[in-house]
Amino acid sequence: MGTNQDYKNRALASLEGKWGKGAVATLIYLIITMGIDWTITTPMGNNMVMSYSTSGIWTLICLPLNWGFAVYFLRLIRNDDLSYWHLFDGYKDFLRIFLAEFLVTIAIVIGFCLLIIPGIILAAGLLMTDFILKDDPEISALDAIMKSWKMTDGHKAELIYLFLSFLGWIILSLMTLGIGLLLLYPYMQTALAHVYEDLKAEKPELSEIV
Repeated sequence: MGTNQDYKNRALASLEGKWGKGAVATLIYLIITMGIDWTITTPMGNNMVMSYSTSGIWTLICLPLNWGFAVYFLRLIRNDDLSYWHLFDGYKDFLRIFLAEFLVTIAIVIGFCLLIIPGIILAAGLLMTDFILKDDPEISALDAIMKSWKMTDGHKAELIYLFLSFLGWIILSLMTLGIGLLLLYPYMQTALAHVYEDLKAEKPELSEIV
C-alpha cells in the first residue's frame, strides 16, 4: 500500500472532470437509502416498534445498493461506463450480493457489540469484499469475505489510518448540513478503490483462492 496522501492524490486525479458524476451518484444513493427511509418512517410518529422495523426492512432492501455505490467508484477509476443505472447492478445478482452485504454488516455489528476495536478491525478487513464480488462473478459471498480478510492482512491498520485521515473533512461536511458529503463520499470511495487495485496487484496469489 501507498501512503494516505498518495491515495488521496490519486483519487483527486481520477475524479478530475468526474466530480459531477460522483456527486450525482452520491445524491441518488443518499436519497434512496436515507431520504426514502425518513419519508416512510416519519409519519409513524411515536410508534417506535413500527418505525424501527420499517427502517430495518428498508435498510435490508438497500444492501445491494450499498454494493452498487461502492463499485461505482471502482468503475470510475477504471474509466468504465458511469451510467447511474450501474448503482443498481447489485439487484441483478441479488442473492449473492445481499448475502455478502448482510454477513459483513452482521460481523461488524457483532464486533462493535463485543468491543469497539474489534468492530473497527473487522470493518477494515472486510472493506474489499464489494470489489472482489465485482471482479469475480463466480465467487460466493462467504469466499469473497474471506478473500477480503486475507487481502487486507498486514494492512488493516493502514486502512484505519486512511479513514481517520478523512475525519477533518467529515466534520466539515457535517457542518454544511451534509451537503459536503456529495463531494466527500466520492473522494473517500475513489481512494478506497485505488487501495483495492494496489492490494490486488500486491497479492496476485489470492486470485486462485475461491
